[in-house]
Amino acid sequence: MIRGIKWLVGPGVLAMTLVSWMCLAGNEEPEKKRILFYSESEGFRHSVVARPLTGEMAHAEKELKRMAEKAGYEIEFSQSFHDLKSPKQLDRYDAIVLYTSGNPKFNLEALFQWLRSGKALIGIHAATDTWRGEGKEITEYTKVIGGAFKTHGTTNKEKVAIKIEDRNHPATRMLGAEWVIADEIYHHDKYSRDRMHVLMSVDTSKTNLGPQKMEAGGDYPLAWTREEGKGRVFYTAMGHREDVWTNPTFEEHLMAGIAWAMGLTDGK
Repeated sequence: MIRGIKWLVGPGVLAMTLVSWMCLAGNEEPEKKRILFYSESEGFRHSVVARPLTGEMAHAEKELKRMAEKAGYEIEFSQSFHDLKSPKQLDRYDAIVLYTSGNPKFNLEALFQWLRSGKALIGIHAATDTWRGEGKEITEYTKVIGGAFKTHGTTNKEKVAIKIEDRNHPATRMLGAEWVIADEIYHHDKYSRDRMHVLMSVDTSKTNLGPQKMEAGGDYPLAWTREEGKGRVFYTAMGHREDVWTNPTFEEHLMAGIAWAMGLTDGK
């Protein structure tokens, strides 16, 4: 029978047909999603992304590698702008996770074009302390990521009550109505709730506001989502402390946000 097919369609087409048939017969798994965790620091370098002089991975890199592989993703790591200079380099990835600071030298226009084509951009903690401009200037990056870091409190050791504003979103549905955790809590400015969907914010009625330098009734969003062209943006301000990265609740929150950004789950 194979000889008959060969005679009818020719050797080249036969080879392609047999390969296709074998792939179907083998029930191959779909190609894994590929993520880049990029943590170039041109401003304050957080300890969780500081690589030891011994050449080992940074703490956050090790933990995100563990999380991503458990979820079935491929993940790569970089702190060099040379890896994000051209659209061709970015096109290798389904999602880019940023834990950056200051003004990294990567190609912003290529990043925006890549995202708007239908990709996923995830910001963790200091990603809003990146390309935030001077004074009242609102940069294109700030518009895309959703807001700009303004300041934080005097301690990251005191627990804060976080109000879950959207309890149905994949990135927060595991948290219930409230999440109490100790971390460095950011204040943001240059944001608009009209341009983003806030998932959670500080509950000022249940938080010791003095050490956090906050005002009662103030607005302190800590996680949100956006859509940018055909792409999706997820940001969480958590992730300063090393122990947060080993917290199972943070892992669920972060990985569900990444999955949402890649379009693997639904949510506003």
